[in-house]
Amino acid sequence: MTTKHSPVSQLKAQADRIAATLKAAERGDKIDARFAQKIAEARTKESFKVGVVMDDKVITIDMPWATIRGTTEAGLAEWILDQMREARNVAN
Repeated sequence: MTTKHSPVSQLKAQADRIAATLKAAERGDKIDARFAQKIAEARTKESFKVGVVMDDKVITIDMPWATIRGTTEAGLAEWILDQMREARNVAN
């Protein structure tokens, strides 16, 4: 398990796996059997909701399929990583 204070490489690897699964699900590719049924059900809705379980918190991601479709896998992974690290985007 990870926390927001885990090494960035470990968090990034987890975020990359989540993003890859989201993009695969959006494309309709075959995915891990543990998630296949729930994702198939979610594809009938406008958005996808997933929980990221960490030692110190649970992050709930609710994202429209259109956003998943229109965002690169790297972009999704970066956004998920920011959520995991509780990063604040500050405009200068």
